Amino acid sequence: MRPTGEAPLPTSRASEPGAGATSPAPTESHAHQDVVLDVRDVKTYFFTYDGVVKALDGVSFKVRRGETLGLVGETGCGKSVTAFSITRLITDPPGRVMSGKILYRGANLLWNLEREATFKPVGTTGRVKIRRRFRQIRAAMDRMSAVRGSGISTIFQEPTSAMNPIFSIADQIGESLILHRGLDLVDQLLGARPHSPEVAAAIDRVLEVAQHGTNAQVRAAAAAVGHAVGVDSFGTQVYYILREAGPSAPESRPEIERALHRLYLNALQRRQLRYERKLAELRHKANDIYLSEMRQGQSHRLARAGLQRQRTTLRLSNFYLNVWGIRGVAKRALQEELYWRTVRLLEGVGIGNPVQVARGYPHELSGGMLQRVMIAMALSAEPDILLADEPTTALDVTIQAQILELMRELKSRVGTAIVLITHDLAVIAEVADRVCVMYAGHIVETAPVEELFHRPLHPYTQGLLASIPRLDQPEKELTSIPGSVPNLITPPSGCRFHPRCPHAMPVCKGQTPPTTVEGDGHTVACYLYAGPVAVE
Repeated sequence: MRPTGEAPLPTSRASEPGAGATSPAPTESHAHQDVVLDVRDVKTYFFTYDGVVKALDGVSFKVRRGETLGLVGETGCGKSVTAFSITRLITDPPGRVMSGKILYRGANLLWNLEREATFKPVGTTGRVKIRRRFRQIRAAMDRMSAVRGSGISTIFQEPTSAMNPIFSIADQIGESLILHRGLDLVDQLLGARPHSPEVAAAIDRVLEVAQHGTNAQVRAAAAAVGHAVGVDSFGTQVYYILREAGPSAPESRPEIERALHRLYLNALQRRQLRYERKLAELRHKANDIYLSEMRQGQSHRLARAGLQRQRTTLRLSNFYLNVWGIRGVAKRALQEELYWRTVRLLEGVGIGNPVQVARGYPHELSGGMLQRVMIAMALSAEPDILLADEPTTALDVTIQAQILELMRELKSRVGTAIVLITHDLAVIAEVADRVCVMYAGHIVETAPVEELFHRPLHPYTQGLLASIPRLDQPEKELTSIPGSVPNLITPPSGCRFHPRCPHAMPVCKGQTPPTTVEGDGHTVACYLYAGPVAVE
């Protein structure tokens, strides 16, 4: 292993800046795997009174199904901006995604971007006047509704600013569930079998187990009750009724029967559930249309208008379901189901008292608890891609391990791809498959995680690794990278790292180094290397 504090000195590109430029890049061994996210040359700028901040200036990477891609770098390098750009959550004003392509399963999330705004420089001040076309921007946000949540979900770095303080935890997670898992949820309620003999037998069994069994045995027997009923969340409800009952468990039978009563649906509740199911079907159809637009690059205005008419007709024909006094009764079964599903999700992220937390409000929870609630909300839809922006920063070490294991389990069970943004290289070493190192809005090195730790190439990557302690070198003195991330209004010319680089050459100051291939899946943007230029 090369010492991480020392830069390698291969053939210099200073004398031959174009060396290797015409050589073909070797084919990656994983090139034929499913690519679920393909980010190509994305540029995101922030327009301030001092000038234009080029937060991202040509970022490109790919994420494959079931892969964990780590995104590392100092504060201010553009990691969070990258995640927000993918989901079109950059606040405008002052920021805007300017150009590039973001392909999610072949759908370009930035389709029609050039029609959303025009830009005109204001003299020589460095400022830019922006004229926005709000109809186009609104259409883009509508299209993104087909992707956010079920397709690409985000764990935000600041959960306190990402959650609504006036709604309970169950209400907010429940909204995510009904939007993204509505069909499954409603079908389970409509297909519940509370009258079946299997349910009575399963209740007898769980009461018997609860008298003398272990906690794990009670949970398993309660899950069997939920399976017999056909509603998984009912098993969770039974478990919380009996988990501390002990020898007096048979006395809890009336409470279980009262809980079972929520699955006896009256005509009004069935009408409400059928209404919710039709709404969910229309949402799925609309999402398919939006994705088709972004794949084909053309508007399906007539199809969208037809769905809008269907949605309006459906709401008008069921308007009485939202009348005060009727709404509470009609939605009671649905609300209780959403509540107990929320409890199950909160259990999965290590919250010890999920029943109480689900009833609570964001201001009643600590930062770490809120972070776990945010993670539960992001995982509730079982998305194709999870953008995890510092997901374990506010958590203690034991909970960090649980959350990382939960993300790993979701990846293996559903095939979710994860983009993990973090400063913690230990977390990257533990869970990432590939790593992208960012600096000042550019990706300077990409490699498989083991390759990166054993053979870091870019001087910036070497500096990051040299700043962390190592068990195999306990006497080694830690080093730091001199200076700080540059001002991105007036970034350094050429390689943006050259003012801090111990191996900077004259060519580094004049030209941006090309990204070259230095191994299987290992690319680097540095003039110290002379491999073939990478071709996207």
